[in-house]
Amino acid sequence: MTTAYTAGSQGQSGSRLRGIVAAVRWALRKPQFWFGASIILPTLIWYWMFSFRPILNALRLAVVQYRVLNPAASKFVGLDNFFQLFEHPLFFISVRNTLLWAALAFVFILPLSIFIATCLANIRRGRNTYQAIIFVPVVVSLVAVSLLFRMLMDPEVGMFNQILRALHLPESRWLAGTSSALPTIVAVGSWKGLGFYVVILTAGILHIPEELYDAALVDGANEWQRFWRITLPLLGHTLLLVTVLLAIGTLQEFTFPFVMTRGGPGDATYVYNMLIYSEAFEDLRFGTATAAALLQFVLILFISLVQIRLLRPRWSY
Repeated sequence: MTTAYTAGSQGQSGSRLRGIVAAVRWALRKPQFWFGASIILPTLIWYWMFSFRPILNALRLAVVQYRVLNPAASKFVGLDNFFQLFEHPLFFISVRNTLLWAALAFVFILPLSIFIATCLANIRRGRNTYQAIIFVPVVVSLVAVSLLFRMLMDPEVGMFNQILRALHLPESRWLAGTSSALPTIVAVGSWKGLGFYVVILTAGILHIPEELYDAALVDGANEWQRFWRITLPLLGHTLLLVTVLLAIGTLQEFTFPFVMTRGGPGDATYVYNMLIYSEAFEDLRFGTATAAALLQFVLILFISLVQIRLLRPRWSY
């Protein structure tokens, strides 16, 4: 009986295998298969060359003492690159500044973008024009904006202090003060990227059914109650998207502090990506720089997963 059962199992496996082979042959004879393959294959090659392969190379670089002139002679050092990174005098300073940058950006951008998006959603005529105006700073060059505000905020000859002088108001050190430099750059960066989040939130608010607002108005709800009880809860999925994108963007900030202050004054605006840049392209320690980049990836992934876990709505409409 055992022999018969084994033979039956082998027969079923063989017939299943023959069915799979026949299905593959049938698919290969279809022109739709080759059309789809011709569309997907370039995309897969692109992702392999510029995404998956660099990630695999990064995992290798993080555990070797990379030699630029002779990569084949790079010595395996295990976790030494990570230990050297933790011993770097600017490591914890850069982490602190980066987390502070992200926190300030949330304080600046999230409430303001929700307020502007709510106002835009209530506009019937000219909404697209206002959105376009608000979105203009997003498409302007980062370097151009950084250089412009660096000139405007010069403590001696900058236009901002000249205006304050003319109004007999106290002047500010702006980018030259250790306590004011980071909030100032975050404010400039928030102004630059605000339009992106406003557009997303406006689209989310406009997606909420009008019938809910009409029913609340009939029940006597005022503007604040309609916002608090209808708009904000039903905006949950969009808010989750905005917070995740905002966290990813702010934790990878580099251009504004690099161009405007070079991490100064002192180390007041020295962020984590500047540490990676310095290790890789100034000191040519690619192993340590790669280890720092992998730690950044793990941190951003962890924060994003926590945000999704805590903020993801359990309903849909």
